[in-house]
Amino acid sequence: MSASPSSDHAAGVMQFDALPLESGKRLAPARLAWSRYGPAPDRARAVVLLLHGISGSQQALKADEGEAYPDAGWASPWLGPGAALDTRDTCVLAPNALGSCFGSSAPVGAAASTFPDVSIADGVRLQGEWLRAIGVKRLDAVLGYSYGGYQAFQWAVAAPLPIGRAVVLASAPRGGGSMADAQRLRRIAAALDAGDAEARREWVELRCATLRRYGYARWLADAREPDAESRLQGEAQAWAGRFSPWSMAALRTSACRYDARAALLETATPVRWLRCVSDELFAPDDPDARAQAPYPANVVQVSVDGRYGHLSPLLEGRLWEPHLKQALA
Repeated sequence: MSASPSSDHAAGVMQFDALPLESGKRLAPARLAWSRYGPAPDRARAVVLLLHGISGSQQALKADEGEAYPDAGWASPWLGPGAALDTRDTCVLAPNALGSCFGSSAPVGAAASTFPDVSIADGVRLQGEWLRAIGVKRLDAVLGYSYGGYQAFQWAVAAPLPIGRAVVLASAPRGGGSMADAQRLRRIAAALDAGDAEARREWVELRCATLRRYGYARWLADAREPDAESRLQGEAQAWAGRFSPWSMAALRTSACRYDARAALLETATPVRWLRCVSDELFAPDDPDARAQAPYPANVVQVSVDGRYGHLSPLLEGRLWEPHLKQALA
């Protein structure tokens, strides 16, 4: 573990002997990488679990030293002193998702094919084991963006330890994507491992297409970026050079199998579910996010009038900050 002199930031990796999986298999050992922002849990007014998107990491704020992951600082619009997640008195714990490539257990290289399928519920149970191991007995809130939103919904319906509320940004209780997506990602990963230059181009272009669909190209255009396409291509190349398609395949598999809609009808946990009106992935009127019956009154749905789609919470933080403050109050 590493910590800053002021102890307002720490990071590390915790390893467990084994994690039983929903599939009946065991992941042994099971690792979870993490970052902490704000005071330690035993000195904090509140403790919040912060969960990243599918292509993101536990580096919710940029670190002063060490390796910076491509998305480092993704939560900075609403995480920090005086922000909705106020690190002056709130302990914010950010774990790396199970299956991701930033320190937690994940498929790697020649052994990738032996990595078992892991579910959203598996990842949440590992988070619960980690929290208990560091002395956290209760969370005031769980806040998840995108893929992290799936995990936040899972905390709402099957929390491994008590929580006060779940806050979900740009997500849904039913996962997106398909097994065909995961199979394509595994093909790209294997070809990259074999040194296939065409696979590298495909991986970069896939990231470019994702950034366009997520609203990043529109944001660059509105910001009057002089060479927006080059900027987008450069960021896609930097990300593709660091993020593993093996991990993306594992995460996509867990996402497309996830469906908590029925369980959400039964939970008493307060849930604040925030979606952007321009989000192509998780639109407020998305019929695939609905359950067979209306969600209960404790599941409060809010539409945010953002311009930049799925990335709106990260690119237009000022629009989301008031909603987050209200959700976390």
